[in-house]
Amino acid sequence: MIPNDALTPLALVTESPGMQEVLRQVAKAAATPAGVMLVGEPGTGRGLIARTIHASAHNSSAPLVAIDCRELLPAESERTLFGLPANGSVAGGGNGAGRGGFSVEVVHPGSLLHAARGGTIVLRNVDELPVRVQARLATLFRDREFRTRPNGGAQLLSVRPVAIVEPGFTTLVAEGRVRPDLFRRFGEFQIQVPALRERREDIAPLAQVFVARACQALSVETKMMDTAAQTVLAALPWHGNAREMKDLLEGLVQATPEGIISLRALLDHITLDAPNGVHPPLGASLREARQRFEREYIAAVVAQHRGRIPDAAKSLGIQRTNLYRKLRALRLSYVCVAADAPPSRLKPRPLPDQQ
Repeated sequence: MIPNDALTPLALVTESPGMQEVLRQVAKAAATPAGVMLVGEPGTGRGLIARTIHASAHNSSAPLVAIDCRELLPAESERTLFGLPANGSVAGGGNGAGRGGFSVEVVHPGSLLHAARGGTIVLRNVDELPVRVQARLATLFRDREFRTRPNGGAQLLSVRPVAIVEPGFTTLVAEGRVRPDLFRRFGEFQIQVPALRERREDIAPLAQVFVARACQALSVETKMMDTAAQTVLAALPWHGNAREMKDLLEGLVQATPEGIISLRALLDHITLDAPNGVHPPLGASLREARQRFEREYIAAVVAQHRGRIPDAAKSLGIQRTNLYRKLRALRLSYVCVAADAPPSRLKPRPLPDQQ
């Protein structure tokens, strides 16, 4: 179990509209006992969001139980989740009638579900669970009551179920790998968590947090990233999302004796043949590598300045007319204007010779 005092406010480190919407959904979910499905790519902070929902809905003494079903052998999953009776044999499903004639599931003391009473249980990779176990979970979360022994009385189950899944999870339901009734129990409240590359406004503040925490872990003075390094950081595709960035910055902190993490230090930690690097795979020409880097760098600077071409040009150290020329040459044909408007109102504007 994970105590609430171990929770981190990292999920709140955000400036992007996408994550602000996630936080609004988190507040709504926390105000109900409904099941929650967090949909997003690995590394986007789904586990942290689950903890935030839990911490918002419960006091610090409420249990939070998290388990990755992929780590359980099929024969272990039922025993781990529902427990064993006193005689040590595997417990069956509910075999008695509860209110309304429904069968009431047996949840034995010592099981994870029993330990999660009054709090939250977070399950990853529920598709790895045997169909029998999925059926028992669906019944348990539907009726929200249980017994601790087959002939015992029914008790209220006060456990919020949270499922952490990846995009395309509905395909697993269609293929029969996840029971539809279990999907409905978790899907009462669905929250879509955007990938880091879809919320680049969060990269700089997240990077500051990761660097500060890495410095604290190493007991060294807090380091800073220079502007050029921050800009390149914002241009990377981050297919591994925040987890990938965290790993990269921890390595940079350890390898940088100075107080400033420079662009050169950052580029030294990005391997040329890495699929997530700023360069094309090995085998691309130097011209192709240079063009791709320049394109991503300029795009990141323009995005950083919310489409304000004069400010972006000044940051890049070039004339505004030269920046327009480069935007056309690199096929960055549209930029955002109206920097003071909310993101939903930003409109693309053609470059001067396209008006």
